[in-house]
Amino acid sequence: MIDRVVAKTDLIRSIDRLAHEQSVFAPVANGPQFSFKVISSAEEVAEGYLPTALPPSKHLLPPREALLRFAWHDELAVEPVIEATETVAFGLRPCDLHALELLDAIFVDDKDDGHYRARREAAFFVGIECLEPCDDHCFCESMGSLRADSGFDVLLTDLGDTYYVRVESTKGRDFVLAVDGAHEAVYEDRTRLRKAHEGRDAAFTPRLDVAMEHLPALLAESSDSLLWDVLGEKCLSCGACTNVCPTCYCFDVRDELNLDMKSGERVRTWDSCQLEEFAMVGTGESFRKPREMRVKHRFNRKGRYIFERYGRMGCVGCGRCARACLVDIDPVEVFNQLKGRPVER
Repeated sequence: MIDRVVAKTDLIRSIDRLAHEQSVFAPVANGPQFSFKVISSAEEVAEGYLPTALPPSKHLLPPREALLRFAWHDELAVEPVIEATETVAFGLRPCDLHALELLDAIFVDDKDDGHYRARREAAFFVGIECLEPCDDHCFCESMGSLRADSGFDVLLTDLGDTYYVRVESTKGRDFVLAVDGAHEAVYEDRTRLRKAHEGRDAAFTPRLDVAMEHLPALLAESSDSLLWDVLGEKCLSCGACTNVCPTCYCFDVRDELNLDMKSGERVRTWDSCQLEEFAMVGTGESFRKPREMRVKHRFNRKGRYIFERYGRMGCVGCGRCARACLVDIDPVEVFNQLKGRPVER
């Protein structure tokens, strides 16, 4: 479909209409922070928001979900539980779109998780480009996630009083055609888009001292670095970094019985590799009991292991882990120190 241009006022009216017809998730101001919530009006949407405390990927992987229900009477009866409703996710940043593409590769292309896939197929993603850095914590330019070329149904670029609209799916086409006043982009519109991208490219500069494609080798060579001991002494093993990460997907599964002791649910809940019990086995030993081992494992997951398996970086440079960390462990500083900056205790 040919790109479109839509006035902001017309888009707001369309979002208002959608919010009355189905669930629309959008970034909303929540005190000094922002979060994705179901809105009832486009007036609630926070424009120019910082990355939300929790990423939109958590909608596809909720903190607690029932996988199946079971009951035992004369025989065992098992019923899968797959809950998915048509949802519009509005205002996703490029870094979060990259994270969702990684989760698609894991939960659809690789494992074909029916619960994730059902939510993914019911979701409609409206992305919005970043034209300036969110804050001092983001490093999406260094991780190759500043620009989004896929993973969305519609991508918006702010051109002042209008949005330039790229359409990448049938759902996106139907959405744009329903917006009153949307018209085909012409030469002048594409010129404004190019200038916006030139301004964006000038505003973002790489923050890492190592190229993204060299991170796996750097981490492999740094297995015995003193830095891991230093970080292990600082880390509280609270799991905040993994809870806010848009690409973390570790979970625990347990069966919960009802009071009749004959029925219940199998439940999937969030878990964290930073917790000591995550790698604990039945006899009580933990394969990653020292904190420095858990910290090193997380950085290897983000910069090495996931890339080796899926060809995509496990970190998108959104900066959420650095914002959430209570002891100021910042992945930019970690990677740069591994590259060669001095390590201090």
